[in-house]
Amino acid sequence: MKKFKFTLEKVLEIKEVEEKVIQKNLLLIQHEIAETEKKILSLKEKISLERDKISSLSSQVIFTGDIMLHYKYIECLNMDVEILNDTLKSLKINEFTIKKQLVEKSKEKKALERLKEIKYEEFRKEYNKAQRLFIDEISIQSHRQKVGNL
Repeated sequence: MKKFKFTLEKVLEIKEVEEKVIQKNLLLIQHEIAETEKKILSLKEKISLERDKISSLSSQVIFTGDIMLHYKYIECLNMDVEILNDTLKSLKINEFTIKKQLVEKSKEKKALERLKEIKYEEFRKEYNKAQRLFIDEISIQSHRQKVGNL
């Protein structure tokens, strides 16, 4: 039996590799997004704790310089949260872009896989047709020999 050979097999393999690379990039960026969100939550918790400290310090006799120090720290933490939020927005835009790329690569790969299936079906039909013709030819020759011997 002649073996089926898909002429675009290498292209299909390349599309599969490209799709896996994009999937890996997507996982990496999603991990980075999760880490950034954790950092933002951690900073917000620190801000909350600092505010609690300030409210507990206000009931005590304390220098205004100390309270100002806490406010400055909260201000720095808020700036860090802002920076992380900007980073998070950028990461989510990248994630969206990568998802679009992944959808496109998946479509390309599926189209090639479908084409491969169609070509395989054509190959199988041609092979079966050739087999039937071969069997018919053998039957005809066998019949001729029987008729010739009579």
